[in-house]
Amino acid sequence: MIAWFNGELFPLDGIAIKATDRGFTLGDGFFETMLAQQGQVARFDAHMARLHESAHVMDIPLPYSTDEIGKAIDDVLTACQLKDKRAALRLTISRGSGPRGLLPPLEITPQVLLSASDVPDHFPSAKLALVTMRRNEFNPTSRIKSLNYLDNIFALREAVAKGADEALLLNTQGHIAEGSVSNIFFIKNNALYTPPIEDGCLPGVMRAHVLQTARTLGLNTHERSIGIGIIQTCNEAFLTNSLVGIRPVHQIDGLQIPDQVWTEKLRANL
Repeated sequence: MIAWFNGELFPLDGIAIKATDRGFTLGDGFFETMLAQQGQVARFDAHMARLHESAHVMDIPLPYSTDEIGKAIDDVLTACQLKDKRAALRLTISRGSGPRGLLPPLEITPQVLLSASDVPDHFPSAKLALVTMRRNEFNPTSRIKSLNYLDNIFALREAVAKGADEALLLNTQGHIAEGSVSNIFFIKNNALYTPPIEDGCLPGVMRAHVLQTARTLGLNTHERSIGIGIIQTCNEAFLTNSLVGIRPVHQIDGLQIPDQVWTEKLRANL
């Protein structure tokens, strides 16, 4: 595969990251995952807005403009022969190299890597497991796609060990936060519920799009703290992220989720 690294195209497996790069040594960076279909990035402007917000939170200057990133995406899709397919794009930004220690260097030279791979167009309904890992809603990294994903890795490993496809994380207050790679929604009594950003969930691009679509369809939407009791009382549940769109949930912690009526309506109108 061909990737774009600091403005040039290279074979992905031939790109050299410096041993002093803080993204490698400390996870000091962030990334954005986007879906391209037929050469077009879905909700590109929303992804770029979140990219700039992440850069602001981390105080890492973006060395390339939105137009330059758009051109890089087109170049990578063309080089990887993915312009007529469904492709996952990952844009990774590291703070760059620095001396030993935690404090960032005064002079920052960000490193930017863009890669692409094909992605399926269908994902089966998911089975979730509650895990012991907690999302810290007070940590600003809960609201960005940080390069340090250990919490998510631990959570997903625990869920898979329990026979599930995805983890369901609570926050420090015991409220439902999100999955390891997804936002979560519940349907109860013809209303849509999802955790607020303040409860530690990522401000997902697809999350925002689903909320807007639900309101357009006349579905009452609520962004509020959700206790685990909703697992016992909801009619439907589904996950979202930019690659899967909407993924129905058929089981949470051994409890069957009965319906997918609104889930399918929403999925048909994305």
